[in-house]
Amino acid sequence: MTAIQPREPRPQAAAEIIEPESDPGSARIRHVLTVDGTMLRLAPATPRDEPAVAALFDGLSQESLRMRFFGSSDRVAPEAVHSISSMRAPEGAAMLAWSGDDVVGAAEFHATDPGEAEVAVAVADAWHHRGVGTLLLEHLADLARGQGIRRWVADVLADNRPMLRVFQDMGLPLHRRLEAGVVRAVLPLDLSADDPGREEYLTAMGLRERRADAASLLPLFRPTTVAVVGAGHREDSVGRALLANIVASGCADGVYVLHPTASAIAGVPAYPHVDELPRLPELVVVAVPAKAVPEVAEECGQAGVAALLVVTSGLSGDQAQQLRDTCHRHGMRMVGPNCLGIADTAGSRPLNAHFAKVGPAPGAAGLAVQSGGVAIALLKQLNRLGIGVSTFASLGDKYDVSGNDMLQWFETDPHTELAVLHLESFGNPRKFSRIARRAGRAIPVLTVDAGRSPSA
Repeated sequence: MTAIQPREPRPQAAAEIIEPESDPGSARIRHVLTVDGTMLRLAPATPRDEPAVAALFDGLSQESLRMRFFGSSDRVAPEAVHSISSMRAPEGAAMLAWSGDDVVGAAEFHATDPGEAEVAVAVADAWHHRGVGTLLLEHLADLARGQGIRRWVADVLADNRPMLRVFQDMGLPLHRRLEAGVVRAVLPLDLSADDPGREEYLTAMGLRERRADAASLLPLFRPTTVAVVGAGHREDSVGRALLANIVASGCADGVYVLHPTASAIAGVPAYPHVDELPRLPELVVVAVPAKAVPEVAEECGQAGVAALLVVTSGLSGDQAQQLRDTCHRHGMRMVGPNCLGIADTAGSRPLNAHFAKVGPAPGAAGLAVQSGGVAIALLKQLNRLGIGVSTFASLGDKYDVSGNDMLQWFETDPHTELAVLHLESFGNPRKFSRIARRAGRAIPVLTVDAGRSPSA
């Protein structure tokens, strides 16, 4: 993949402001992105999670255990594991970060005095420096505020600079006092609207989200290897149109077909299963009948595919839920279903993964459209006007990637100087409004009103 170099902010661009969750006491499961774009599942700890929490601590290095528990033992007391798994209000709360079936991070706070709690974090060694601790604390802070906790305190070994950096990166006003080799860190959680630290905190949250979102979309728009499922022997099929456009865009040496029996389709090597491909594709394009989509997605997830483009329409409620759950469980980003496709002309390997007869010309306009029909019309109009496109996405039913994601991609991508959007629905209108206002300070943002499709 081609790494995105962050756009240098223009002088007039204001700091990003993202408000905290509107429901601070919510204990719902959340899917979040690390700094490198990897998807994790955050959820409050429950008693049934105790074996997974124990496995987390059993896998920590002795140095990580020393930093977390201030001791030289290579074992964690069962009481500590049980405490995390059984934590309940008003005594405190614990949040776990899951990658698949494994807990890769745990954060907890224990109420001590009225309005105050001690906080601690542990992250699996392999997941250090990826923002897991910061994400855990950010979401745990919502639970703390819901329990009336106004500030956190933590004792950190003076040589545990990574943990001190995690606290600093939260953006909260951090107060530190060193005594006998231990730093007492104090973080206020209850920031009023006029508190000067509030803007810094919200800005830090927004910056983390924007960078993580853009990183997570790299496998979609700038993959090095692509596989197509649903390109068969029929030359007039949607799958064949997708395959032809992908090959024509110039990345033929990184394209494969997944087909149960053929050894090649249209001259492109074909294999029965994802795990039999010479190289693991970052992006898999899915153009199979609706009933086959969940199974294809599960196979891709188990193989480690990073992103899906699902053009198939007509998924039932159960099929749709299976597809969503599979993408979340395996951490795959997805465009679609029920979409025209995507394109990117700005990367080192241009990509035209759509079944339109005419694709976008190279340029600096980012285009995100929900309806396939509107997408075709806009592409034709932009070509007529001589306006080229950096990245294009027909979002379809928006099971995952949304207008919010695309705006943050356009804002971050240095190749994009204009954003054009046509969206028929908004999953989170308030968030879209915030992102659009901020992005509009960096690049022009145009919205197109072309009515709504019957499925909207």
